Amino acid sequence: MAERKSMNKYYPPDWDPSKGSINQYRGQHHLRDRAKKIDQGILVIRFEMPFSVWCLACENHIGMGVRFNAEKKAIDKYFTTNIYSFKMKCHICSNQFEIQTDPKNTEYKIINGLRKRTEEFDPIDAELPSSSFIKYDNDEKNNNNNNNDDTLLKLENKKIDIDKGKKESTRLEQLQEIMTNRTVNDYQLSSKMRKSFREKKKEEQIELERQQSKGIMIPLLKEHQDDIDAAKDIDFNFNSLKRKLDESKKIKRELIKNESVLKLSNNNNNNNNSISNNNKIENIIRKKSRIDPSLFNNNNNNDNKSKVNETFTLNLFK
Repeated sequence: MAERKSMNKYYPPDWDPSKGSINQYRGQHHLRDRAKKIDQGILVIRFEMPFSVWCLACENHIGMGVRFNAEKKAIDKYFTTNIYSFKMKCHICSNQFEIQTDPKNTEYKIINGLRKRTEEFDPIDAELPSSSFIKYDNDEKNNNNNNNDDTLLKLENKKIDIDKGKKESTRLEQLQEIMTNRTVNDYQLSSKMRKSFREKKKEEQIELERQQSKGIMIPLLKEHQDDIDAAKDIDFNFNSLKRKLDESKKIKRELIKNESVLKLSNNNNNNNNSISNNNKIENIIRKKSRIDPSLFNNNNNNDNKSKVNETFTLNLFK
């Protein structure tokens, strides 16, 4: 942004570098109107209200975070830290108010024109520790002080500390031994870890290729043994379907065997031949298939081969 502004400035014909910058040549500050009181040490900035307040003139509420154009000025020092004053005008009325920094208490303080909003809350709602916890801490502290005065309790506590130290020392030695083994065999551990990473990555790549070959574009969970067992328990009546399929193949084979090899050109001969063939087919179906003969009663006078086959097919897959 600064580079763009410097390149887009207008330099009049009578200006030359010996006259300084363009701001010096025009007799103005580079901050323009924000620095119109710079000779008094005042700079206009954007100030954000640090807390909720009430305006004393119009009695309107000003929430925390509302921003104002404030006049910033260093008025004093706390040791080496500057104390700044911020003067601004209410955005609703013409009231002027002032806020100063307080480095000693690390907060802001209101000088005039405003009244700070006091917020009341329940410590339980605010999730703050209640007095009972504080009292418990004080009681525990008092008990510790009384224990220090009791010599017997001191000896007992000392013995407890020694026993506890022995137990902890054993555990610490085990942890130290584990860490020592890890640092000694760091190459083997690193190789083992990288090998497991490679195997896992290879398995994921194989699974991804398998899913993509089936047109699955979303990651799937691994097979669980419960799912495999549930799939095995499903009965699709495979034996019955296989038996019906075998019977269908046998019927087709018998039909092919009984068909005439030579096809006659005469239509009458063809019709007579088809009638005899249909009778043969009907007899074959009755013998080879396990169909109730009563199903063919309605088709005795029917010479259409397709209807006989349709009756057989409907009963076969019934």
